Amino acid sequence: MRSRVLVAGALLITALGALVLAFTAGDSGSDAQATPSAGLVTPLWSIRRVPEPVVEAVGAQHLQAQLDAAAPGGGTCFVVNADRHTLATHGADTPLTGASTQKLLVAAAALAILGTDSTFETRVVASGAPTDGTLDRVWLVGAGDPVLTTGDYAAFLKSQPESRSDVITSLETLADAITAKGVRRIPGGILADDSRYDQERYRPSVSDEDRRVGQIGPMGALTVNDGFSTWARFSKQGVANPATNAASRLTQLLRTRGVDVGPAGAGTAPSATTEIAKISSPPLHDIVASMLTSSDNLTAELLTKEIGVRVAKQGTTAAGLAAITAKLKELGVPIADGSLSDGSGLDHANRVTCNELVATIALASRPGMQALFDGLPVAGQTGTLSAEFLGSPVVGKLRGKTGTLVGVTGLAGVVDVGRRLTYAFVDNGEFTKAQGDANHVDVGDIIGRYPDAPAIDGLVPPPQ
Repeated sequence: MRSRVLVAGALLITALGALVLAFTAGDSGSDAQATPSAGLVTPLWSIRRVPEPVVEAVGAQHLQAQLDAAAPGGGTCFVVNADRHTLATHGADTPLTGASTQKLLVAAAALAILGTDSTFETRVVASGAPTDGTLDRVWLVGAGDPVLTTGDYAAFLKSQPESRSDVITSLETLADAITAKGVRRIPGGILADDSRYDQERYRPSVSDEDRRVGQIGPMGALTVNDGFSTWARFSKQGVANPATNAASRLTQLLRTRGVDVGPAGAGTAPSATTEIAKISSPPLHDIVASMLTSSDNLTAELLTKEIGVRVAKQGTTAAGLAAITAKLKELGVPIADGSLSDGSGLDHANRVTCNELVATIALASRPGMQALFDGLPVAGQTGTLSAEFLGSPVVGKLRGKTGTLVGVTGLAGVVDVGRRLTYAFVDNGEFTKAQGDANHVDVGDIIGRYPDAPAIDGLVPPPQ
C-alpha cells in the first residue's frame, strides 16, 4: 500500500513539473522566440531534482514483488520497515511457529525486567567459618546462572563456529575462591541446592531426538556445562540431575587443588549460613547477547524461569511466560496472551508474528536494550549466521536472529543498505532444514539489495 502511495505521489510531482514546463514554454511567446537557447535546463519543479521518492517507490515495488515470489502462501509472513515506514509486507499479523526467532521476545523481556547490568551469583555456604581448614559440609546454592561452565566445556564452545563468542562463568574460579579461604577438608561433601526453580528438567515438547543431538540439556537453577556430561558437535549426553552434577564437578575441581572432599549430594541450604565463596556471572547484557548469537536454548529457558521468580516469586516456565507477555505488551509489542509455550522456541506450539518481531527489534534503541542489536548474528561472520550468506553482498551488513525447526524457518533483524532496515520473515511448511535455511538466505539477499531500482535517468526521462 505504501509503495502505491509513493508512486502516485511521484507521478503527481512529475505531472506538476510537466505543467510548469509547458506553462513556461508558452508564456510571452514572442520574447521566448527571441531569446537564444542556453541549452537544456532541468525545470525547477522536475522530479529529477528530488529523485529519492521515486527511487524508494520503485525499490519498494521491486522488494514487495520479489518477496512475494520468494515467500508465497498462507504459512508465511514478512515485513520490512525503514524508519517508521513499511516498504513491504505480507501476513505480518499472522501467528506462526517462529522457532528461535522468539528468543528476541525473551531477551527483550529479560533486559527490561531483570536489568541489563544484573548478574547471577552462585554461592558456597556453610554453617560457620572454617575451623583449622575444615568445614563439615557446604552447600552449593544455584541462582539460575545459565553460563556456569568448566574449562573443558568452555574450550568446546570456543571450538564451534556458532558458540565461539559465548560468555561463561568459570566454575574453576569458584573452586579457587574456596581454597583461598584456607579450606582443606570438607568431609561431609558438597550438597547441591537448586531450590530457586521448579524441578522440571525438560519441557513436554522436547523430543528424544532433541536430547540426543543436544538441542537442550536438563533445566535447573544450578546447572553446569548446559547440563551435559559429554559433548560433541552433533551429539551430547544430558545428565540425570543438573544440580548434583554441578556439585560433583566442583568436588572434582577441589580435589585437584588438594582439598579432601566427601561425596557430592543434594540438599537445601539452611536459612542461617555463612558465605564461604561466591562467583558472579557476566552482566545480563552479555548473557542475552551471547544467547541470541549462538541461539542457546537452555539460557532462554532459564531466563524465563528467572523472570518468573522476579515477577511472581515462582521459578516456573508458566510464571515466566506470563510475565514476559505482560512486559512485552507494556513495551508496545503486539503479542497475544498464551501465544508462547516455552522460552527457547523448540515447541511447535509457540506462535509469533512478524509485526511482533520487528517491534521487539525496534526496542534496541531504548536505554538498556542494546543487547537486542549486539547479539544478532552477523551474516557470514558470527553465531548461527557464520556459515550463511558467504559470498553475498550482505556479509557483514545483515544481522539476523535465525529460527529453525522441522518445517519452520525464520530470520529477523536489521540490514544496512545505506540506512538501517528492520525486517522479519517466518515460513511454516513442508521442507527440510537445508531448504528452510536456503529460504531465509534468499529472503535476506533480497532485502539486502533494496532499493534495487534503476538510476534516476532510467526512471524519469531527461529534458528534451
